[in-house]
Amino acid sequence: MIFFRNLNLFLCAVCAGFVLAVDVNLDIKPTLKNQKIQKEIIKKLKEDHFFKVNNIEDINNIFHEKLIESLDPSKVYFTKLELEQYGNNLNDESFDLNNSFRILNKYFNRLVEATSYQIEILKDFKFDFSKSEYMDIYSDDNEWKSSFTELRKEWFLLAKNDLLNELLDEDLSDETDSKQIIIDRYERRIRRITQRTNEDYFSIIMNNFTSQFDPHSAYLSPKSAEDFDMQMSLSLEGIGALLGIEDDYAKVVSLVPGGPAAKSNQLSPDDRIVSIRQAYEEKSTDVVGWRIDEIVKLIRGDAGTEVELEIMPSKSLETSERKFVTLVREEVQLEEQAAKSKIISIDSESSNYKVGIIELPAFYIDFNAWRERDPNFRSSSRDVENILRSFNKDNVDAVLVDLRGNSGGSLYEANKLTGLFVASGATVQVKESSGNIRPWGDGRAKQIWKKPVGVLVDRYSASASEIFAGAIQDYKRGIVIGHRTFGKGTVQRLDDLSAGQIKITESKFYRVSGSSTQAKGIEPDIVLPSTWDIEETGESSLDESLPWDTIRPIRHRIYNLNDFAIQRASENHTDRLSSDPNMQYILKVRQKYDQRKNKKELSLNIYERKNDKLDRRSWILNAENARRNLLNFDTFDTYDDLEKFREGIDTDEISLENDFLLNESKNIIVDYLKFSSQLIAVN
Repeated sequence: MIFFRNLNLFLCAVCAGFVLAVDVNLDIKPTLKNQKIQKEIIKKLKEDHFFKVNNIEDINNIFHEKLIESLDPSKVYFTKLELEQYGNNLNDESFDLNNSFRILNKYFNRLVEATSYQIEILKDFKFDFSKSEYMDIYSDDNEWKSSFTELRKEWFLLAKNDLLNELLDEDLSDETDSKQIIIDRYERRIRRITQRTNEDYFSIIMNNFTSQFDPHSAYLSPKSAEDFDMQMSLSLEGIGALLGIEDDYAKVVSLVPGGPAAKSNQLSPDDRIVSIRQAYEEKSTDVVGWRIDEIVKLIRGDAGTEVELEIMPSKSLETSERKFVTLVREEVQLEEQAAKSKIISIDSESSNYKVGIIELPAFYIDFNAWRERDPNFRSSSRDVENILRSFNKDNVDAVLVDLRGNSGGSLYEANKLTGLFVASGATVQVKESSGNIRPWGDGRAKQIWKKPVGVLVDRYSASASEIFAGAIQDYKRGIVIGHRTFGKGTVQRLDDLSAGQIKITESKFYRVSGSSTQAKGIEPDIVLPSTWDIEETGESSLDESLPWDTIRPIRHRIYNLNDFAIQRASENHTDRLSSDPNMQYILKVRQKYDQRKNKKELSLNIYERKNDKLDRRSWILNAENARRNLLNFDTFDTYDDLEKFREGIDTDEISLENDFLLNESKNIIVDYLKFSSQLIAVN
């Protein structure tokens, strides 16, 4: 449903009075080379994809409608008639590449038209931010507009909201300056569109096509393949973040474990970058509307130099919310990804317990040293083995392995690490596109840790992390604690094409119990509360993700984990949800998040938005101070004081005081120890 209020004032003027600022008519056509690569891609998908796809025609029949929906998800650039006109497709063995290019020409020309229109509005129209006017921010139930006039209403509201976001920025109160910032952004958008090439078009089309099979299969153009190789090498000096482009903004896709961005604890996946400032510059450079390669050039630099990013936090639910993050560039070293550990002593009911915490950000291995047969090569399993041996010497009672944010890495290392806890045996099953199923594991593994173990996971624990956590759960070797994991249960390979490469999903992971890790991920034995809706991300949130299924289980050892102790530990955790100040704080933040998430319209009244911003900051400050009061901690006088405190937290250290979920996981492990004294060892 679309909401328009009090728009009659401008309708006549904007529909008749403004002229386009730029005369652009993109007319890029497919080449014979495009058609050749297209056939190669289709052949690869039909023959090698995990799901044998012989009915390409079924995808072909809906492809162009899907292409339009991916280009215009909010339904603000195509009318219903245009959808029907361009969405039709012939029932061929391969889709019509000419029609695909026509759709992209139409879309980019329309985007230039809309942007030029918005520029003229900003130059000539006096906005009234005091009246009651609203913009729809819930696009799931939107319908295609019936007329071009309705599209222009949307463009007007989008421009007004962009300007309002700048006016709400604390450093910008002058409307003239704010208008120029938005105009500059819009002009960069047009420049970026006019720089589109045949390769850009073909990449968009083929990636939309491969995404109909699953979200991880993709076509990499020659330039994209080169960038992909550079990203995988991790040898470039920068901030340690993988970026993408979405709606004119550079978006953080993922963080490199041990990199400056991850260590800062101030950047998260889906955060958007607004501006970039070098240490030697006085003013920031607004990068909204820039090409991704231009943005990457600004972010990269010599090791040891600083770069400041202005970002829109992904979890804020307020497009005017901004914060500045200063990072020191450095080359990501293996040591920065290495496992960290800490021993915590807890006195509980006249007993003392030692819990060893291992923080593992990635399943890493120094492949170069390993290939050169260096006997001292670094790897996650070797580092963790050394930690476990030291824990044994220090008489540690239980281990908590923290895999939050660990998006995976080496499958070899996941197998080796599992063996440290379960001895030899299968860790995971791999089903190939041929239908063959084979178990993977470490047949020579020796159990190093024989005492209780907990595994802490969250929604960003993926791939190898899920293999490890799933094996620990299936062997009944330990307790899995936290949030449901990402659900990345597929394996991709890169194949060369006559130009570029194709990343294709070729196999699928299954646990030793026969259950797939795909889509569902790993369900924790004890679920911790979350400050946000984890279902908004993860594999199951992706379009066309492959389904969860099962295969036959394989024989595996079952350890004597104490179910009674787990049940009592779970009950104590439930009690703390209503009594512990930290748990109560998380639940309050989640409740507030859900209230804001369900909003369907956004006010364009500047006073309402300012008050809303102040109310949110006041709520955050009061909620934090209420928590601190109950714990007898010092409180904060202002929201800025709270922000400065959070920015000063040393994320390199394992800290229970500032990590509520880690602290609660420690409580769960201690409760398990209290109710169970059994030794978890091989029978």
